[in-house]
Amino acid sequence: MATKTISAATLVDLLRSTEGAPTTSSRIADLLASVRLDPASLRPFVRHGDDHYMRHLIHRDEIFDIMTICWLPGQGTPIHTHNGQLGWAFAVQGVIDCTEYSYLGCDRPENQNVSGLDCVAGGMKVKLEAQPTVRCDPSGGVNIVDKKVTIHALSVPPECDEPVVTVHIYSLPFDSCVVFDAERGCCTRKDLLFDSTPGGYDVRVR
Repeated sequence: MATKTISAATLVDLLRSTEGAPTTSSRIADLLASVRLDPASLRPFVRHGDDHYMRHLIHRDEIFDIMTICWLPGQGTPIHTHNGQLGWAFAVQGVIDCTEYSYLGCDRPENQNVSGLDCVAGGMKVKLEAQPTVRCDPSGGVNIVDKKVTIHALSVPPECDEPVVTVHIYSLPFDSCVVFDAERGCCTRKDLLFDSTPGGYDVRVR
């Protein structure tokens, strides 16, 4: 349960203070569970778009990507991977659902044996199996991706009629992912773009 309210800048400082030791999923999850983020401190990183959910970078270094994602009702991600990285997400406004998927196989498993990426994609006959959905709202809940849970999709649930703001922390930073077309049973690699970023970061902006 959260014990204190902190600013976005303080969250960045807390995460950076952990970088001298191995970054573990449980360690960062425990840190996030012990604090509540002040929504007012996120205002510079909150802007919604009618045609797509928006990604706003807060901080990036060699260990962490820290960002907001801003959603309107009806918006969501495709099913996608996280390159085997660690990740944590929580809601500061509204509700977000996360559905995890188990990878069952495809016709090009050799595409997964490549340095620096979970997969180069391009597979057909991809088989995924949906797992139970996890819901996060400002009262609690941290969604986690790790070495075992790497495929998921996020969406604003139908009953949520307000703009949604979520905070995402990823380790290590990444700029592309594999996106799945469940109906066609195929996957492609997609470059990721930010909609805004503070000065000084060499990232791709939409």
